[in-house]
Order: sequence, then structure tokens, then C-alpha cells
Amino acid sequence: MRTKIVIGTRKSQLALRQTAIVVQALQRQFPDLTVEVAKITTQGDRDRKSSLQKIGGKGVFVKAIEQQLLNGTIDLAVHSLKDVPPALPTGLALGAILKRASPFDCLVTPLPLTQFSDLPQGARLGTNSSRRGANLRHLRPDLEIVPIRGNVETRLHQIETQHLAGAILAEAGLDRLAIDLGTYRRLSLRHVLLPAAGQGALAVESRANDAALAPFLQAINDPQTAACVGIERDFMAALGGTCSFPIGSYAFTNALGYRFKGFAAAADGQHWFEVENNGPRPAGIGQTAGNILIDQGALNVIQP
Repeated sequence: MRTKIVIGTRKSQLALRQTAIVVQALQRQFPDLTVEVAKITTQGDRDRKSSLQKIGGKGVFVKAIEQQLLNGTIDLAVHSLKDVPPALPTGLALGAILKRASPFDCLVTPLPLTQFSDLPQGARLGTNSSRRGANLRHLRPDLEIVPIRGNVETRLHQIETQHLAGAILAEAGLDRLAIDLGTYRRLSLRHVLLPAAGQGALAVESRANDAALAPFLQAINDPQTAACVGIERDFMAALGGTCSFPIGSYAFTNALGYRFKGFAAAADGQHWFEVENNGPRPAGIGQTAGNILIDQGALNVIQP
């Protein structure tokens, strides 16, 4: 069995924290394993000003890492699963999905709000996500959506510099970084916005034919999380979308098996298609849900 593994990741504070979670999971199972972390700069890190939609979507955060995985420079790669397109490069696979943290978004705001509906008319909210923007505009057409980019700390700072009523952020990222929000309030949007496919889950990508790493990956994989995010990614793939499209999806388990909710929308949120599906097993749930929206005409309006 291997005694050393090299893991590739982005250089951001959040990416390094997420990689540390994977390293800890591996070393709990394999105490004698040596893990080296390789910090890699991606196109998304180099270009912090352009819209993600213009430079290739969130996949720009993974391509450089995947290239090093393919050429053997690194053994594994750690990603936020919501940043990983549904179609992987030939020769790569998602070897493990760790137990999911919160899949939901939250509103970080300087205003004394107790719920989302308390936002004043015409409030300016910061997000660069087409999914969040479409969902917000569908619920509240009066809101002004202001594109903001950067790491978590940068986006929080832009609440002040851009004169925003708040910024929409992933709960998992804030929790992993344990950021002190100071005087800002944090409101969960669990019952307001539908998450991105895979949001809150960490993915470990590997070479598909690297049998030597299989025992390590199996030891840290969470089958229930993997099944749920698989449904979400099947839904996104059925629609021909990526993580840059205005598509929301969330799968979870209940006493009857698996339940799924999804939407696809125009960027302005005015053309809106939503679907629910369920079943005792995950296979086919996401694909069927996507086909339902296709039959309703969703492909005519969705775009990144």
C-alpha cells in the first residue's frame, strides 16, 4: 500500500482548509500515511475581475489542477463539488465524496433583519452566481443583483464598499473558515434558495485507472452523500448545464428513499421551471427530473 500521497488544491484559504479536512480524514484511517499538499494557481485565481460566465464558468477553478492529475504530478485533487462540471476529462473520476456539510446559502447583512422577507424594496444584494441571481429575481423582482467576486473575505468587504444590503454566500464555506462576521448578521436561506448541485460537499478527484489509490478513496467516501449529489449532477447533466447555469438542485433522503427538488430558469428569473421527483433508489431520479423540464421547454430559456 502507498505510504505517500500528493494532493493538489487551489491556494485560497478556503481551498486549503477543505484540503486539510480531506488530509485529516485520510490520516484518521491511515495514521502512517504521509500527505503532501501541492498548491496550484488556476485561471479563476489569476483573473479575479472578469465574470466567471465570461471566462468559462466555475470549471476554471479545476482545469489546471486536473491537468496536473492527468500528467501524474499529483495523485489526488480536492474540489468544492459545486465547482466541478458534470462531465469530467477522459481518464479522471470522482473517487470519493466526503460527508456533506450544509448545502444551503445564507445572507450576510449589516441590516437588522430577522428573515429574508424583511429586505427593503430595491435592496442591493451581492452575488456572482447566475443560479442565486435567477432565484432571487424570481422571488423578488425588485431586488438589484450586484456581481461580486473574490474570496470570502473580499466578498464580505464588498458589502461595505459596494453599499450592499448584503451578500449571498455558501454556509459551508463560512462554517469551514469560522469567520468572525463582527456586526454583520447571518440569515439562513435554507427555505428561500435552492442550492447548486453538490453544494456543501467536498470531492476527491483521481485518475480513473489508479487502483493503488482505491483503498484510500473508499475509506473516506460517504455513500449517502455520494448518492444525493449524484442525483443533483445527473439533473444538471440532463439539462446540458454546468455550475455556471441558472440551475438549482437538491436531493436528500427520507423514510421512503430519495427526494429531489430542482429548477432551471432564465437569468432574470421570470421564466421559471421547477420539478420534484423521488424514488427508493437514486438511479434515474435526476435524469428523469431533467427530462421533465426539457419537455416543458426549459432549454429555450436557460443560459449561463
